[in-house]
Amino acid sequence: MKIKNLFSLIFLLSACFELAVGRIYDDRLSIYGVNLSIVISLFFFITSVILLSSIKKIILNKTKIVLFSFFILLLIINPILWSIYGAYEYGIAKFLNFILITIPIAIIILEKFKYDDVKNIFLILLGVVFLLLLFALTGFFETPRPDGRISILGGGPIIFGRWMGFGVIALFFLPIKKKYIFRLIFILIFLVYCLISGSRGPFIALLLSFIFYFFLNFRKIFLRLSVLLLLLSAIFFSTNLYKDISELGRTDRVFLNIAKRGGSSESTQTRYELAERSYDLMLKYPFGVGAGNWQFKANQYNPTHLMAHEYPHNLFFEIINEYGILAGILLFLFILHITYISFSKMNNYSNKKSLYPLLFYLWIFLLLNAMLSGSLNDSRLLFIIACCVLIINPLIIKEDE
Repeated sequence: MKIKNLFSLIFLLSACFELAVGRIYDDRLSIYGVNLSIVISLFFFITSVILLSSIKKIILNKTKIVLFSFFILLLIINPILWSIYGAYEYGIAKFLNFILITIPIAIIILEKFKYDDVKNIFLILLGVVFLLLLFALTGFFETPRPDGRISILGGGPIIFGRWMGFGVIALFFLPIKKKYIFRLIFILIFLVYCLISGSRGPFIALLLSFIFYFFLNFRKIFLRLSVLLLLLSAIFFSTNLYKDISELGRTDRVFLNIAKRGGSSESTQTRYELAERSYDLMLKYPFGVGAGNWQFKANQYNPTHLMAHEYPHNLFFEIINEYGILAGILLFLFILHITYISFSKMNNYSNKKSLYPLLFYLWIFLLLNAMLSGSLNDSRLLFIIACCVLIINPLIIKEDE
């Protein structure tokens, strides 16, 4: 499959649209009475069906078996759980969007993608980041929030911060022919807007990802990184730049509001409560309660302290609570496999230019996000990256590129 082929281009663009929006239908995307999401989803379904039907043979391995078992279990167990505990609009939309967007794209990537396709899909997604940045800079499609945090096209500040973090890692590791100064400028802008979003989860995940990168590459990058940090520190503290940034958005919230209120751990306490309620629910309903039913069952179990959140903000807890312990075990095994395989491939091809560093650090970043503030549908990119890692043909960059 080549990008030069119009059919492939239509699939890549429509698939990236679905991954960015996360919904088959979105009523916010109507232009002159025409809903853009319906039109693009139609192109996505047509191209996906054709590509899926063109798969003649699936080569299985242990990791693929775990992934497919996870998908099949979700497809089988959820209707059963809904018949027992009921189904609500939020859960139906979340489940359908996952099985109609993530699963088809994952299978197509596994069986049809090669190096060019993987590189192009991340270039398109990077374009989404630039578009979101443009909207944030101009105020277009921004949804005002009383807390001052950034919300673009109805997507919350966590989503926006996650995309900015994605942009930082993509620009840092993606092999594109751009001058370093251009990449550095936009990496810094994405980083600043990740802070401005006011969401701690994406910023902490980004920070931990680069700490891990520094740990793994200490000898190779120590000198360059030290010079860069000294230079950035000089720029920030010799000018009013750090003060200007601190006044934008909700950067104070990322640092627990220390500068303005002497510190606040409200969000951290909320995460603890979400985990505690999820653990209690797991003990009471070890086989799950059905997609989208976490909030209802958590509040029913403990009506004296109602939870305002629709999901537990942790992918493991969500899967275990809504689909059962077996689904949680399969997800855990899959994550272990992908972490090991992506790290191994990055090391095995360290003497060549490849896409594996990009995939590995994006995997770490999105996995941390999934543990801090993610849901199953929010984690669609996590599964896409995992499938890119599992592609049989090595994702090696050609010498002439």
